[in-house]
Amino acid sequence: MNSSIIEPLLVFMAHAVAMHDGRCCGVVLRVFRSIIPEFRSTNAPQAEAPPKHASTTDNLHIPEDTANAVREFISTDVLKACITSLHDPYFVELQRELGNVMAAIIANYSPFTQTPREVLCSLGSIKHEEVDGCIANIARAASNPRQQRGHVLDLLKDLKGVSISEMGKLQKSSDPSGFKKKSSGRSKMAQEFMTAPASNGRATARRDSPDLSGVAGLFDS
Repeated sequence: MNSSIIEPLLVFMAHAVAMHDGRCCGVVLRVFRSIIPEFRSTNAPQAEAPPKHASTTDNLHIPEDTANAVREFISTDVLKACITSLHDPYFVELQRELGNVMAAIIANYSPFTQTPREVLCSLGSIKHEEVDGCIANIARAASNPRQQRGHVLDLLKDLKGVSISEMGKLQKSSDPSGFKKKSSGRSKMAQEFMTAPASNGRATARRDSPDLSGVAGLFDS
């Protein structure tokens, strides 16, 4: 209700979406998802029924000027921050939450402003008709947030970051020649351990040799 309070708070939260702190980012994303419907146009019905545990303060009137300013800020800065974090491998574990917030922005604000569409269309790798199709699909899935999230993540699939562990797997599988050379070297070393020394013809007392299969296994792991 008070723009002097919500303005710095939203600016901080928008920056927190890109902070390399998974817990902080996750908390802020959940807060954004809960407050985004509050700033729909005051002349329009809510997309979802208010939760049963909502207090009377949840129904206080928000001035239309304040609601409009918040919608535009969330539709630009927050949406861009979510897209940036979606592309960052650090936030690979939060891609679902990022998708939830982006879908909530599109679902709640697209009927009142073209800003979410313009932000998505500004991404050079995405066609305008794909953006329009995504927005239409999200509007049709108004009662299913999971489907809405799926449409957004599908639209931005080429921008999604890959985790560090997945990068390692991709790099390892893309260089089979190096892997073979390394395996070959280990096999030769293991063979030296497993080869018995040549006999010199003398009969000597010999005790049972230890089982070296475990040693060979170390080089194959």
